[in-house]
Amino acid sequence: MNKITLATIAILGAFGATNIAYAATTVICDSTSNSAAKNGTAPESGGASNFMVTAIQPKCSANVNLEGRDGANGSFYAVGANSAKGKSNFAGHTNGGAVAPLSQADGGVCTVPGGCTLAEATAAAGKATDAAAAAGGTGGSGSEESAPSE
Repeated sequence: MNKITLATIAILGAFGATNIAYAATTVICDSTSNSAAKNGTAPESGGASNFMVTAIQPKCSANVNLEGRDGANGSFYAVGANSAKGKSNFAGHTNGGAVAPLSQADGGVCTVPGGCTLAEATAAAGKATDAAAAAGGTGGSGSEESAPSE
């Protein structure tokens, strides 16, 4: 759990801070592709719709699922994460939303504890995208469900 939180905070910190309808979605870490620590997929960067100005090469711990999304016009970055061996989903965004576990009502507990999936990390990223919009974005949606409480 600490590795996921630290990796997600590092990704958010590297992207900086602060409208929505997400532009680009990147599966940064996929636990099903390899069970060892590895380089992750760098999010898109440098464009008008990208939050990142310069790409960084993320490192992924084994068993980590992490998805990131650019906000509209690159105004923020949102992430969702979990561990394939964990029981919780995490979400956060650069528009004032620190990385935190989702509440149980918002899908914070994985369907199979000890078996969290990339799809659940994707849903958490949708929650973070919605929360970023509610915190001052311009609209759009990462999911149809409610945003995480912060």
